Formats: sequence, structure tokens, C-alpha cells
Amino acid sequence: MSLFAIRRTVLSPASARMYSSAGNTLKDAAGALKKDGSIGKEFEADGAIGGTAQKVGGPFDKNGTIGKLFTSKGAIGGTGQKAAEGIQDAVDGGKVPSQGKH
Repeated sequence: MSLFAIRRTVLSPASARMYSSAGNTLKDAAGALKKDGSIGKEFEADGAIGGTAQKVGGPFDKNGTIGKLFTSKGAIGGTGQKAAEGIQDAVDGGKVPSQGKH
């Protein structure tokens, strides 16, 4: 077994708090971008942005050529949704520590 395989990083209490705070910030930001988050929900058909697109209709409707790209399963909205879920999974899985996971 190599020395590098058993190496462990020890953080000072201040560094651990800062690292945890960064993890929590990432998790909060990811949550905001998800389809039910404070930003993501505005792109849904009943949100401020999606609702306006629904009123315009045609290609901007949630099933239209442009509008469907912004749904949580569309090319644009789906990419945002997957990225947000990936960040939250990384934090929850301990890859990025959040409060209480040092």
C-alpha cells in the first residue's frame, strides 16, 4: 500500500467551517435552479417566464419548438436540472462537505 493511499487531510476548525459553508452554498444554489426551486419554477408553464411564453403561444408554448427546450426534460431546462441534481448529489454524498459533514 502506497503512502499516498492512506494519506488523510486534516482541516483546522476554521477551514472546516469555510469548506462546509461552501458546500451549503453550492447546495442552495443548485436547489434554486431545479424545476421547483426559486429560479427554476419561474420557467415552468405557470411561472413568470414560462407563463408569459404560454400566453405568447406558438413556438414558445411548453410543447412548442422553442418552449419544449426549456422544460425540465428539454435540452436547456434538462441540462440545468441534471446539473443541479448532480451538485446536490455530490454534496449529499460527501464529495463536497456540507454543514455537519467534515
